[in-house]
Amino acid sequence: MSDGEGYSEFAGLERSELEELLRAGPVRALSPSAVLCEEGQLCAHCWVVTQGTVEAARTIEGGHRTLSQHGPGSILALMATLDGGPCRVSLRAAGDAKVVEIARDGLFDILGVEHDPCAALAHRLTITAIRRLRRATDELAQAIHRSVTDVQRPGHLAIADLAAIHAGNHAWKPEA
Repeated sequence: MSDGEGYSEFAGLERSELEELLRAGPVRALSPSAVLCEEGQLCAHCWVVTQGTVEAARTIEGGHRTLSQHGPGSILALMATLDGGPCRVSLRAAGDAKVVEIARDGLFDILGVEHDPCAALAHRLTITAIRRLRRATDELAQAIHRSVTDVQRPGHLAIADLAAIHAGNHAWKPEA
């Protein structure tokens, strides 16, 4: 990745942090349509795209649909790798591509989770935030789905659903 190329995903990182992230795992060359992970699969890795494009797709109404494309600088499956949850999309190379493949343990080493009590606390808070965000996203998707399939009031979003999602996203509820 050349200077400035794809740097937008790394806007909050110092150059040295970015370099450490790019050294955290092996470079993996991908052929067109190579699969990094499938929708619903638990991820033991996250990936940093360094060349080419990776597509994120999901099964919608029985069909496999591309939702977005990610080029150099994109970090893929980060939430799933951090919280140990499933990847919500399938990730496949759109053409020839290269990624840095970072194992979950390697990511935790960089973050200092195992060795630094402050980093461990930051990690636990991050996991709580990720899980809360995942839950809110799922609840919002369900509320929208209900609104578009409601034959009585098509397109109507229940204010109570939205308020509950909003409130749940702001309340402190330690994860079990």
